[in-house]
Formats: sequence, C-alpha cells, structure tokens
Amino acid sequence: MKIYTILLTFGMLVSSAWALPKAESVQTAMPLAKEQGRDIMLEFTGKEWCPPCIHLRTKILETAEFDKAVGDKYVLVEVVFPRLPEAVAAMPESQRNANEKLLDYHHIQTGLPTVLLLDAAGRPYAQVAGARPTTAEYVKALEEAAAVRSVRDAAFARAEGLQGLERATALAEGLNAVPPHCRDKYPEIVNEINRLDPQNTLGYARVLVRYANLEKQNAVLKSIFDRTRGHNSPEEIKELQGELQAFLKTPDLEPEPAQHAWRSLGDSYALQRRYHDVYACYKRAYEMAPNSRIARRLQDAIQHYEKNILPAVERGELK
Repeated sequence: MKIYTILLTFGMLVSSAWALPKAESVQTAMPLAKEQGRDIMLEFTGKEWCPPCIHLRTKILETAEFDKAVGDKYVLVEVVFPRLPEAVAAMPESQRNANEKLLDYHHIQTGLPTVLLLDAAGRPYAQVAGARPTTAEYVKALEEAAAVRSVRDAAFARAEGLQGLERATALAEGLNAVPPHCRDKYPEIVNEINRLDPQNTLGYARVLVRYANLEKQNAVLKSIFDRTRGHNSPEEIKELQGELQAFLKTPDLEPEPAQHAWRSLGDSYALQRRYHDVYACYKRAYEMAPNSRIARRLQDAIQHYEKNILPAVERGELK
C-alpha cells in the first residue's frame, strides 16, 4: 500500500509538472484557453500504433524541453484513432465515430499525426503535419505555424477601419493566411467578404458552398459503400460500378469524393481482372486530389501497375 501510494503521488507530481493542460474536446478547451490566454492544439493521433504518432508523443510532447518551450501557450485536445484490438475495445464506438467525423469536419488530408492550431474561439488558423526528428525542430514548426495567427489578426484589425471593397480585401488577406481547408470555419467573415465583393474579385464565392457540397457528397458516397460492403458476386460488383459511375456524374462534384469514387471503381475492376481499367481509374483518382491522405498510396499502386502488372498482362502472364 505504501509503495502504491508513493507511486501514485509521484505520478500526480509528474502530471502536475506538465504545464500543457489537456481537455476532452475543443468545446471544453475553449473557456480554459480564453481564461489563461492560450490557444488550442488539436492533435489527431494514432498514439498506440502509428510510429510517427508514438514518436511525437513520447519523444516530443511529453518532454521537459517541449513543456518549457510551449507549456504555457496551448491547451491540448487529443483525437485518438485506435487500431490495436484492446485500444479499439477500450473506446466506445460512439467516440470512434465522433473522432472520424471531427477529422472530416476539419478536412484533414495529411494523415497522422496532424496538429491543428485553433484560437480560443475554436477557429483553426494553422496546421502542423507529421512529427519532427527533435523537439527543437517541432517547436520551431509550431512557432512558424503560430505566426499565421499574427498575420491573420493584423489583417482583421486593419479591416476595422475600412469600408466596402477595401474592407473585404483586408478580411480576405487575413483569411488568405489561413490554410484553404480551414477557411470555411469563418462563415461570418466569408459572408461579409462576399457581401462587400459581389463580383467575386477576391475569389471567396464558393468557400462555404464547396464544403457544404463536400459534406453532402461524402454522405452519399458513404451510403453506397455501406450498402455494398462485402457484396462481391459478379452481379453485385456490376451494381456497385453502376452506382459509382452515376455518382461520378454528380454536378459540381468535389475532388475528394471524386477521388474515393474513382479509387473504389478501380478496386471493383481489380475483382474482375480488368487491369487496364484499374490502372486508368487509379490515375484519375490521383489526379483528382494529388495532396490528399490517400494520394501517396495511389501513386504507389500506379507505379506497381506500370512496373509489374501491365507488363505481365502484355506478356500474357495475367489474364
């Protein structure tokens, strides 16, 4: 009992010595961040199975060097994506689904780990993808990302004294500092820019429309996948192909769902050994969104087909 008490006390001391506070969600982090003059680090991580995530956690975020550098600047919110059976079992399915939705909500396409920086109002303004070899390098990456907020806020402050298109231009300069996939989280500012710039000279007319479309199109595509998952008879494959081909004709189809649809269509052709069609679909998929989370895997698949599969088909080794 004494040993347990000593260990528990030591653990509490270690935890309390770590100045970077944690919150369970962005909503619970916001009042703490506002009260203490901090921003929010929203960390998307697979901390028990993803090597870069494990490195970021154990070699960077939990070090005294990191704590000394940024421990008074952020509130940490972890968004964990478990993969090992015991970790999956330990997290309720509702929480796993909520985490996936949060990943989609913030349009994260860079894989794990990714840290999104948000102000105390919950507005994202910068992103740091991946880990870094050393704590010093990661701290530098965070500092460079945090500088985006200064640019954003300076432009927004300058807009306060302006009117008309000049005001819209200053607001747009502030939003232009923010990564494109974060700009829909500023709907009031986007709407004001569009009101002051009816000719769309600043290019903000589709910012909110794009992500509304994206949400609807992802939902349609998910329903197709949910309905057809595990159905691999020849008739069912043809039915899936018909649904995907129809989906790809959706007006104003956004690049990301188009990419997933082309890739899935290619996968279905693979089941039919239509190798040239697989290759063509993977190429179309990659071209849709070359910076997405799955783009690298698509590149690898394309290269594999070019080097191995298609030459084997030409030699008659694959039919």
